[in-house]
Amino acid sequence: MTNRYIKNNVGKKNRIFSLIICITFSLLFIIISQTLPMHSAITIALASSSPSIYFSEDSWDFGEITSDELPAHIFKFKNIGDEVLIIKGTKVSCESCVDPLISTDKLNPGEEGELKITVNSLEMIGRFTKRIYLESNDQVNPQVIITVSGFIKEKNESVVQPQPKPQPKIQPQPQTPFRIGTSYFGRGEYDKAIAEFEKSIELDENPTESYYYLGQCYLQKGIIEYNNKNILKAYSLYRKANKFAEQVIPQYEKNIKNNPEDLNSYLKLGYIYETRSIVPFINEYNEALEYYLEALDLATGSSFAGNTGIIIYLNTRIGYIYFEKKKYSQAIEYFESAIKMSSYNVEANYYLGLSYDKIGEIEKAREFLSRVIELAPQSELAQEAEKKLKKINKK
Repeated sequence: MTNRYIKNNVGKKNRIFSLIICITFSLLFIIISQTLPMHSAITIALASSSPSIYFSEDSWDFGEITSDELPAHIFKFKNIGDEVLIIKGTKVSCESCVDPLISTDKLNPGEEGELKITVNSLEMIGRFTKRIYLESNDQVNPQVIITVSGFIKEKNESVVQPQPKPQPKIQPQPQTPFRIGTSYFGRGEYDKAIAEFEKSIELDENPTESYYYLGQCYLQKGIIEYNNKNILKAYSLYRKANKFAEQVIPQYEKNIKNNPEDLNSYLKLGYIYETRSIVPFINEYNEALEYYLEALDLATGSSFAGNTGIIIYLNTRIGYIYFEKKKYSQAIEYFESAIKMSSYNVEANYYLGLSYDKIGEIEKAREFLSRVIELAPQSELAQEAEKKLKKINKK
């Protein structure tokens, strides 16, 4: 009886102690989160502050056509981000076979555009598949690949043979849960995206990318809760995001071991380590920097020539990490490299202004912070730039 009483008493004490520890940690997390420096809050806002291109479809099959036709199809796209989307141009796999025409090269947030693809079938016979590469200042998805295909029969074939019954145009294959999930993710519909990525994990033999985006969904949900001051809920979502990150990190490392030129794995690992550093008590910027620098070496090499969008993105991310590490001269170097390739890079202009302020070059700080307001007057970074300029002008 005495032993049972002692065990029960000890058990109660342990539970009370655990509860006290949990409450203490939660309160500590709230205090630290509320006293984080301003640049951490801006980092969180950056996740949704950028131009973002979205195509409702990225492939079209014209079916069976004759060699005297010039079939065309219009692909509609939209800027679902919150900054100006700049279309830099298009490249095609066969210049004499495909003629791409863009309706506009500049889209404000929420605006739509059209990409008209005309196929020159006059000198082609048989099955064809052509790719069109559209480049923009979308830092996450700088190059969209559009595919058109079909079957071209000889011009007189329909005269020699009986006229075939009209065939319906072949529609694109149904999208996979992963592709649907990434579409929802791009639109910020994270709960719908989570449902699709969970389906994808069940169906795919290699669900690494699905796990990655699943983690990113929970991270973005956590950022939203953080901005709404729901600190404990944000922390819970960050923990879920980290759980999925732990699952994919070994796979990306394995990919690199098997293929040292796997640019995607370097990019994903860099971003995972960077975003994990948002959470208090976690600082993995060194790991993020290591993978980003490796990725930049690859992206600027001959194997990935012409990958301008990725190079801009990497210079921006590396510059930001150096800024967080208080190495402002290195940060300036990379931000300026990004801006030389794309003067519309709002994030790079903002942090370049902050970096110059940190080293005492006030006029340059004013120049780049003012440019942020000109480029994206409605963005959160523009609001922060205005606040910073007021402080600088009081000095």
